[in-house]
Amino acid sequence: MTKNSQGIVDEIDFSAVLERQDQGGVKLTFTVPTDVTGQSDKVSALTLKSHLREAKARLVEDGMREAAADAFLAPVTALAEDPSYWRLQSRGLIVFLAEGFFLPLRVPIELTESLTVGDEFNLLPVAPVIASDRKLYVLALAQNSVRLFDSTRNVIEELPLENVPASFDEVIDELPERVIDVRSGSAGADGVPSFQGSGGDIDRTLVEKYIRAVGQAIGTRLGTARSQALVLAAVAEYLPIFTASCPYPAIVDGVIAGNPEHAQPDDLRSAAWQVVNTEETAREQAEQERARSLAHSGKGAFDLAEIARAAGEGRVDTLFLSRDDAQITGEQPRELANRGLLGTLKAGGTVRTLGDLDGEALATFRY
Repeated sequence: MTKNSQGIVDEIDFSAVLERQDQGGVKLTFTVPTDVTGQSDKVSALTLKSHLREAKARLVEDGMREAAADAFLAPVTALAEDPSYWRLQSRGLIVFLAEGFFLPLRVPIELTESLTVGDEFNLLPVAPVIASDRKLYVLALAQNSVRLFDSTRNVIEELPLENVPASFDEVIDELPERVIDVRSGSAGADGVPSFQGSGGDIDRTLVEKYIRAVGQAIGTRLGTARSQALVLAAVAEYLPIFTASCPYPAIVDGVIAGNPEHAQPDDLRSAAWQVVNTEETAREQAEQERARSLAHSGKGAFDLAEIARAAGEGRVDTLFLSRDDAQITGEQPRELANRGLLGTLKAGGTVRTLGDLDGEALATFRY
């Protein structure tokens, strides 16, 4: 479990769900929209309670005795009635339940309310979390702080700086040019620090030394052979200085402009993906076109029934779904898409979600 600007996010690991999926018995999946601030905690709890009543009715209708249904649903009932739990949420909650198995997960994506009762858990609503394989780095470079983050589209995590200077003072205090009294925390409107008894040229020279020192250290920290994009959050004029001094090869030619000292991690995450959106959209389109070409040549499929069948046989190499699962409508298509998702994951295939998928699903096959 981690606490960040997206609220409380549980450790995301669906391996236990997949393991329990292979065992028999009825399986229930609840999804509930939640609020990071906890202000809608009562509404979220009531939503789950409503679905619990529906779940009990369906279990009884399928032949389970009322007492047995109550006992089966007891872990979810206890969760729904725990006010302290609802005050600590992320953007969505998904709950998996089967005989002897109960797993609630607070996830950093928005979910709509739903209940699934059947032979399979429903992972379709959290496909974007499962598919969060693309990452980028975000470097928040301010006068008083340096922060380094690792970010997927949905989750951002702060990384240790290790050898990277943590502030302007940490770098400048070591320089022989530091012969002036620095007013700690003082900065102009553009984020450039000001000094007592110093001229503008000296100020700018020291700032540039600071940026170059951070750039060189980031190159050492991340390594020079990586391809994961790095987005800089800083005063815009810092970017060319940083890029020229940092040997890291995948610095994005765009900046989250402004002083990021007090920026929330989730705001940095959102802004960083906006910066790389054009490049990422082009990459996704090219990836989809390659997959469609394979499907047209018989090495993949567009049809959900064919994809689900191939996934059950362990033949799906990569499954592409829309980042918005509402694109798949109707009970049967959603069941097929979920079956394809489960089969792909169980066979060690790759799941990708795209922002603009042409169709309900697309898969490439291993053979």
